[in-house]
Amino acid sequence: PGKLGEGRFAAADFLREIQGLSAHFRPLRIDGEDYRHRGLPEAPPPYTDEQVTRAAYATPGASLDDFPGLLDHLARVHPSRYGALTDELDAVCLTGVTAVPDQSTALRLVVLADRLYDREVPVLASGLPFDELFSDEMLNGGYRKKYFRAISRLTALARDAKGLVAQ
Repeated sequence: PGKLGEGRFAAADFLREIQGLSAHFRPLRIDGEDYRHRGLPEAPPPYTDEQVTRAAYATPGASLDDFPGLLDHLARVHPSRYGALTDELDAVCLTGVTAVPDQSTALRLVVLADRLYDREVPVLASGLPFDELFSDEMLNGGYRKKYFRAISRLTALARDAKGLVAQ
């Protein structure tokens, strides 16, 4: 990193110019509703274990996992492998979703949510709604943006899974 840009441009001049520009700006925090949620329907409420199980068996390429069991499994797999876990899935069906017990587990779930979202894999779940996965302490801590992103993504994937349940 100490040699970044060496031989390609005048790094010292560039740094001086950037510092000069930064003197004319001030940070401004703007909180508000996530624009991606505007106009979107509410996330579907959690389904029953029976509905989720039926949907899993009726959907080719769907997985069916008990949420606490899934969290235990994720603890034994390196997060760099989560993408491979989701590659062949057309849907994820989870029963017994509960609040995430600790920060390490929560961060693993964030990685899984990102991989599922990247692959557009719908998630059908029973138990606790996705917006109640993380404690208030987690949602106000240093990883709050990650947790809110995971909630947003899992909610979007839950919307995509609505069609898996027979009405």
